[in-house]
Amino acid sequence: MTTSTQPNNATSKVTCFHDGECPLCNLEINAMKKLDKEGNINWVDISSDKEALAKAGLTYKQTMDRMHVIDENQQLQTGVLGFLHIWKQLPYYRRLAPIVENVPLLLPVLEFFYRIFAHYRLPMTGKKRIKE
Repeated sequence: MTTSTQPNNATSKVTCFHDGECPLCNLEINAMKKLDKEGNINWVDISSDKEALAKAGLTYKQTMDRMHVIDENQQLQTGVLGFLHIWKQLPYYRRLAPIVENVPLLLPVLEFFYRIFAHYRLPMTGKKRIKE
């Protein structure tokens, strides 16, 4: 069973791989899904769509460790850079992307804090870290 939300157009501009079993992730992802009224993002729940991971050449562990996004140019982006490509597709959020990209040192600072969050995300939600 796949829980990917396919947009109306034939191909999505951006594909976001997310953990549909993570309550913290779901808060943010569900808010962004509501804003994606144009269907610009293919939302792939990695907990239920392993086939999409295989097609993208990603492992479950990789995508559980960090946010992974395939951007509009079919390039893989991770972490905060991945979020930036999602934000650019969404109303309200698209105003944040240029700020993050252009304010000196903001991108590396956000990436630093994202890495800390990503490292502790599974234990915070009662899950064990994935070993491959």
